[in-house]
Amino acid sequence: MNQKSYFYIDRQARSFKLFLDRFILSPEVRKSIEEISKHSSVYIFSGIIRDFLTGVIDVVRDCDIVINPWQDFKIPVSLLRKARYERNQFGGLKIMGDDMSLDVWFLENTWGIVKEGDIPEVDSLLKRTFFNFSSIVFDYTNEKFIYTDEFVVFIQTNTMEVVYPLNPNNELCIVNTFYFSDKCGIAIGRSLKQWISSHYDENMDFESVQARHFHKIIYTNDTIKKRVMELIGEEYKIDWDRYLNSGRARQKSGFGDYKIDNAANENRSDFESDLGRVLFSSALRRMHDKTQVVPLTTGDSVHTRLTHSLEVMNVAESLGLDYCRRPEFIRLYGEKQAYEIERKMISILRSAALIHDIGNPPFGHFGETIIQNYFKEYLTKHIITDEEALDFTCFDGNAQGLRVVSKLQYIGDLYGLNLTYATLAAYMKYPNQKNINKKYIGTKKHGVYYSEKELFKKVVEACKMKKGDKIVRHPLSFLVEAADSICYLIMDVEDGFIMKWYSFNDIVKHLNSTIGEFKGDDEFDILKELKINQKKDDKEKSERQMMVDLRVAVIRHFVKLAVDTFVNNLDKIDSGDYTEELIEKDPLYLSKALAKFAKRYIFPQKDIEQLELTGYSVLRGLLDILIDYVFKDDAKFRNHSKSVISRTCLKVAMHETSNDKVQYMNITEKDIWEYDVEKLTPYYKLRLIVDFVSGMTDRYAVTLYQKLSGQRL
Repeated sequence: MNQKSYFYIDRQARSFKLFLDRFILSPEVRKSIEEISKHSSVYIFSGIIRDFLTGVIDVVRDCDIVINPWQDFKIPVSLLRKARYERNQFGGLKIMGDDMSLDVWFLENTWGIVKEGDIPEVDSLLKRTFFNFSSIVFDYTNEKFIYTDEFVVFIQTNTMEVVYPLNPNNELCIVNTFYFSDKCGIAIGRSLKQWISSHYDENMDFESVQARHFHKIIYTNDTIKKRVMELIGEEYKIDWDRYLNSGRARQKSGFGDYKIDNAANENRSDFESDLGRVLFSSALRRMHDKTQVVPLTTGDSVHTRLTHSLEVMNVAESLGLDYCRRPEFIRLYGEKQAYEIERKMISILRSAALIHDIGNPPFGHFGETIIQNYFKEYLTKHIITDEEALDFTCFDGNAQGLRVVSKLQYIGDLYGLNLTYATLAAYMKYPNQKNINKKYIGTKKHGVYYSEKELFKKVVEACKMKKGDKIVRHPLSFLVEAADSICYLIMDVEDGFIMKWYSFNDIVKHLNSTIGEFKGDDEFDILKELKINQKKDDKEKSERQMMVDLRVAVIRHFVKLAVDTFVNNLDKIDSGDYTEELIEKDPLYLSKALAKFAKRYIFPQKDIEQLELTGYSVLRGLLDILIDYVFKDDAKFRNHSKSVISRTCLKVAMHETSNDKVQYMNITEKDIWEYDVEKLTPYYKLRLIVDFVSGMTDRYAVTLYQKLSGQRL
């Protein structure tokens, strides 16, 4: 966030004090505030600050102050002699003088703090304001502003947004939205539009509310209705039908007659069928022995790629449900269509999330780097085209995963699991078959191989992912990506905690100091921020229980952040102009703090670094041996490779390069032994080897390398 905005606000504090004392506060009110401040902390808040900082100065007839604590509060005698006073709606006092009124609020009685059970502190008050322009107070005694990031965003954008969506007077919130927009020229932000869309009721009586609050009617009920309808009409409505394409590359199957005969009894949708295909696949089973953070662990408490993927599936489902069950979504699409979209979307998200790591090689992302670097050296020989070489020098688990589900789950044809186009599109984090381009999030990696370019074209066409000359991400891929990031950010930390690499207090201390540094708050407390209690039934919780509570709170925080960002940027996502992860712009800086923790406390662990070195030796050794076998001039040596390489990988290579352009091939064991891999082009020889090596589990890779290198018989 631009630091100049913070500097601008802080620099105005002294001017604001002079502005109050000389031009706004009557002598009686100023003396009263000074008297009150001798016993309690006094904070000026509400419209005076907003108007001062935006330069929209109007006649000020009242001043709002919050005091804390309230027990010693006394109305100054000097003010009592000249004023009337009465209790206001939430237990405060309205002191009415001749020139202006003083509204006194007691911090612990303010509505939001009482509603949420917050500790009565100024920080809590600022989080419970409805509008972002209200998330600031002026500390009268210390002559300084206290404010939130949401207020800074308001100053930067001149846009109203919702901070705390609960309010005891929804009608007044709607009226004030139009009032401040008209009076101050403030734009109405997307979150506020969505709030109005969700809470507006045409039976609301806006005129009575205005009569009580303004003592006059500014907008008739019909005017408010017209303004709301205009506002809601501006809400972006994405055409989900074009993205949720249920077509498949192979439309007919051997079960075609069964489907026709049993169509009336088939209760699953095509997208729900996808999930079954993934769950019963051998590629998914192999993920149980692939590294998430800790390679080759003998314990069963830390994550593997499989358990990680199951959790990502669950979070992706939460993201989809949060989006589809928001009132504004239901209002926008109608209940029937909203339900239909939800059912399709949730199934797609489950499947895409479950396979998001299915193409990762042994030893995790370090394995990707090993393969990339190996071929950057090896392919200086230029035995394949530059386009083909990208598949190896830019090897990526996402691209490999597309090949796994579309071909390497081989049962006689080159369609693999034959998942729907929408599921494949939602899976494709990087819909890019060309060179890497860091400017767009979807082209930051080489996400589609040369061997899958025809399938890629079909997916792009079916899901309308081409905008002009640019291929853009499927919108649901953003939610799958967010689910993945949410899980690894917190679960990697939990794995390290389980491995006893650090204590829970170490985690809290790091988050407090790191986020506090980002926010400029030396007293930041992550447990208080996320509402994590350290006691249960007056007993201290164990560190394990606190770790679970932290995980739950972090996931809850990120799910809301991700869906809010998704909804607020749907138009840019749809057009291909959104270029960030959904949780990247986190006002709490929690994602940055967790990533920094992992970099400092997890990845440098001796256990991880030693096993990554093992992975380096194993993967390079396997590639050396297998490439040497497959590229040998002597047919006897080439035949040795067939006794090692997976039968499935061999069948796929034979089918892909066959001159017989048939959909189904029954390749027998005899066919394999009679086949000479010399018939493969250099690209498909390398493709065969990388398919085989990248599909190995960690332990199988180690064991096979030991056997082939003579270390184990």
